[in-house]
Amino acid sequence: MGTNNRQSKVRMLLIIVIAALLGAGGGRLARSVVQFMQKTHTTPSQLAQPAFGGQRRIYILALGEDNTGSSRSDVYGRSDTIMVLAVDMDRKDVRAISIPRDTRCVIPGRENYDKINSAYALGGPELSRRTAEMLLGVPIQYRVKTNIEGLKRTVDVLGGVEIDIEKDMHYRDRRGGLYINLRKGYRHLDGDKALQYVRFRHDTFGDITRIQRQQKFLRAIARRVFAKENLRKLATVIDEIMRNVETNMSGKDLFCLVELAKQIQPDEVQMDTLPGQAQTIDGISYYVADETKMQAMVDRLLRFVDPVAALPTVEVLNGTGETGQATRVSDLLTRLGYSVVSTGNAPRFGYDQSEIRSRIGDTQKVRQMAALLNSTRITPIQRQDSTEADVTVIVGRDARL
Repeated sequence: MGTNNRQSKVRMLLIIVIAALLGAGGGRLARSVVQFMQKTHTTPSQLAQPAFGGQRRIYILALGEDNTGSSRSDVYGRSDTIMVLAVDMDRKDVRAISIPRDTRCVIPGRENYDKINSAYALGGPELSRRTAEMLLGVPIQYRVKTNIEGLKRTVDVLGGVEIDIEKDMHYRDRRGGLYINLRKGYRHLDGDKALQYVRFRHDTFGDITRIQRQQKFLRAIARRVFAKENLRKLATVIDEIMRNVETNMSGKDLFCLVELAKQIQPDEVQMDTLPGQAQTIDGISYYVADETKMQAMVDRLLRFVDPVAALPTVEVLNGTGETGQATRVSDLLTRLGYSVVSTGNAPRFGYDQSEIRSRIGDTQKVRQMAALLNSTRITPIQRQDSTEADVTVIVGRDARL
């Protein structure tokens, strides 16, 4: 495969990675990858080579470039989406950390601290890879990049996407050419509206909630790729995707990820956002990573370190209205080794069944906790703030105490 072919394709990779994260559409996706490999002229001999050079654990930097404010194709835009994925072939496991674009870090070759998205403007995907590698302390071998403007055309080819918009979103920046006007509710979005949704960041948590919307959008577009009505469009979709992506992965590498996707349960995938908080330093607004929490997250999500003692942190809320229920559940979980960080009342009472709301997915440890409380209702939710507990327990009348 020539250099241009090998360095010209990430949205396809993003879709494949999403499929690995979601465990969706394995057979149909495999057929689309065959088309992709045909278009990139991957030969049988190349297919016979070990994927990823025989490495059993790989790290991938996924970048989403926003160059909508520039008319020049020879100038790097901003890396608005920055995500590092860890893929363990033996464990059949994929995990990911999203990095806010304003994260304060050291960029290789520069003396002073800067924002991580500056690395892309200064040196493109390769400098971004080196910067993320230095920040997280893991060897990132592969990089993939997509131009988010290409999202608009891809969404239109797919016939739009369905998104449950969390709230009204309005913003106008004439100078930057950004116009956002979206209403709350379950909507069918065309390419232009979808681009507005992933670019909006003007709310309380700024880039943190925007990252969550981007993850939500990627899941939605993956579902559209696999929809029956789009199977006949796969060749067109692939062509559109390939015009807007770059990667240093081979066709065999991509095919390997597809095979892995068939074996991964979506609720087992763990994704999170780099822990930290906004700070103003020397008049510049940064997102400053919490070093201790960051290393713990890197160990858990990227190095796959899962010590038995690493039980999820828990928030316990009383959903029954009966005095003392949250305290009793909290005491039980504490005796069993869980770290209960807070207790209180749920937003409403009247819960007949206890609920487990997990920010770390439907993992074995979360299921063990649910079983202790006689609950079968585990709901994955997005983390709104890095200080939130891993799991929120809403105590219902059926709780085993």
